[in-house]
Amino acid sequence: MNEVFSYPVTQSEFLLENYYVLTWAGGMILLGAAWAIFFRYGNFKYGIDLGCLFKTLVIMAATMLAIGIPNCLNVRYYAKHGREGDKIILTSERVTYEWRNGEKKSFALSEVQRIYKEPVTFNPPPTYFVVAVIDSIKVDSFAVREDLPRFQEFLTALTSATNGRVKPL
Repeated sequence: MNEVFSYPVTQSEFLLENYYVLTWAGGMILLGAAWAIFFRYGNFKYGIDLGCLFKTLVIMAATMLAIGIPNCLNVRYYAKHGREGDKIILTSERVTYEWRNGEKKSFALSEVQRIYKEPVTFNPPPTYFVVAVIDSIKVDSFAVREDLPRFQEFLTALTSATNGRVKPL
């Protein structure tokens, strides 16, 4: 029994690998534009007045937006496209999670102890964790999300491959 479950790829490889750099660059351009306006139209005097307070608040708001918007976009992008190209290979002896960059995490089916759903879902869809105890000392896991095509079929196949010993919670 060799079954392969894989996440579809809807974005280009360049975008999947560099989205965080692109959003960071956009945020820094926004911050640079705020500083350019600040230096162009700023009236620099020594002393404290309301103009100084206003300019400080504008720069603080621009900095907050330049850092916050890319972080928000990165979290949303990763939640939607972060697993594209990853695949899960289920054989009669092992379950292997392979990331799109070639890294692998593999467990013997006898090492798989439980499958549980994350208690709180911050970025939908919900995630299930396949937990294994390796050599009775090391606990390791990988995550599978509900947007995996044939997700229920994967859970059923993993449950039957472990002879019903491990059931999704």
